[in-house]
Amino acid sequence: MHRYFESRLQRALFLYAVVPLLIMAFIGSVLMFASWRHSVVGINRDAREQAAEKLAAVSDDFSQHGAATAHFLAKGRDMSRWQEDDEKRGAAFARLYEDVGHTGADFYVVDKDGDVLLGSREKLPKAILPVKKHWGIWQRLGKEPFTVCQEFLPAPMGQDLLCGRAIVVDGEVAGYLLYDIPAAYLNSLASDSWVPMLLTDHFGNVRLEKSGERFMESRKLLGEFATADNELVKKGKEIFYVTSTPVPFGGEEYRLYAVTPVTDLLVRYIIGAGAIVLAVLLMIPLILRSVRRESKLTAQALDHLTTIAELRELESQFNPHFLFNTLENIKFMVRLDPGAATEMIMALSALLRYSIAEDGRQVALQEDIKYLASYMKIQKYRFGSRLDFTMEIDKRAETVPVPKLLFQPLLENAIKYGEDEEGNLRINFCIEWQESQLNVRVKDAGGGIAPAKLAELQALLQSSTNNSSHKGLFNVQRRLQLLYGEACGLKIDCPATGGTEIHLCLPLLKKESQDA
Repeated sequence: MHRYFESRLQRALFLYAVVPLLIMAFIGSVLMFASWRHSVVGINRDAREQAAEKLAAVSDDFSQHGAATAHFLAKGRDMSRWQEDDEKRGAAFARLYEDVGHTGADFYVVDKDGDVLLGSREKLPKAILPVKKHWGIWQRLGKEPFTVCQEFLPAPMGQDLLCGRAIVVDGEVAGYLLYDIPAAYLNSLASDSWVPMLLTDHFGNVRLEKSGERFMESRKLLGEFATADNELVKKGKEIFYVTSTPVPFGGEEYRLYAVTPVTDLLVRYIIGAGAIVLAVLLMIPLILRSVRRESKLTAQALDHLTTIAELRELESQFNPHFLFNTLENIKFMVRLDPGAATEMIMALSALLRYSIAEDGRQVALQEDIKYLASYMKIQKYRFGSRLDFTMEIDKRAETVPVPKLLFQPLLENAIKYGEDEEGNLRINFCIEWQESQLNVRVKDAGGGIAPAKLAELQALLQSSTNNSSHKGLFNVQRRLQLLYGEACGLKIDCPATGGTEIHLCLPLLKKESQDA
């Protein structure tokens, strides 16, 4: 029962102590995961998607402007007359300036030979090859005159986006319309956040970049970044979270990379996780130790309460045979000797009051001896001159605390088995003082206890339960064990010289309180 209760208590304490700690560790892990999802994954995704949307929108807008404006310019038929017709020239400029809007892009209208007819600048950028080279965007425009073509050109701040469309008059290419969108504007679209962005073609060439110089070499994206998508990449001592998404540009597909530095954040996560793990590793042994200690103390308290309950039950078992015999004697003494009957009633009353008094489990020896004398006085009236009772009490032992009414069953046993062949009772009660204990002896001069009966009593005293009719000596033995430990108890002996001797030792302890 004790082990079962202790194990149940340990499980309960573990449930209410360790489990909350593990729940806190789990909550900390969840918070770190949520922080990662928001601070890294979420911001990276939002920045990448916004940049991809803006870049694709710019490509689509200039594709639409190129197609519509090329058709508008083709209505002029003879493009050389624009130099002379101010009205047509003004309408064309108005249309072209409307197309570029706030982008800061340059526009050019050139003839078949590549001469600038209209433009925000007088000459084409040097990065654009001459029309006669039949290379680059000119070759594509020649093959697909009704398609807006786009390509990137080297520029001082990166690469400009060049959008071109052939101007077709009567089924023949009469010139070309070009928009030169600056790299600075495109880079500003790449990201409004602090997340570095890089736009690459299918060869890994970096066409646009914002804060991404360290992730490329010779205008090419580094290999470990080019193959990464939604994963961590280590570069030197730094760690980056890399994602990518496709972006359509002028009929081709480019790829936009978002690179988030996460070194500092991961260090903080590692420190936080380490602190959580360390706290768990430190707290669990402390909690388990406290659980074991508390369960042990609680089990001991339960044992103590059980002991108190058992002691009170044992103390309440005043021998009913003694009470009935005394009352029978009083009944006859009332007729034969009323004065003696009165004395017996007073002695019995004092003894009963003493047995039920709530003044603690232990009393001074001299007080208990006083009431023990009341018990023997009743017996003296019962047996008369046949009872010879002597007491030898060491003066030094009179103030020693002893269990209340502990000796009465011993004298009762001596009265029961102590008659000699002539029916006389000679009982000696002796208490001697030693350094750490009191030696108590009750001796009678009777015929002793039969061997079989003696063996039965000795076996009973070795047991922790009593299913027999022998209550008195067993109760004394059990009270001694509960108060002073299993090593303490009675010893019954019938020496060869005759009679019966009962020995017990009481440790010298301080007086206990009523429920201690």
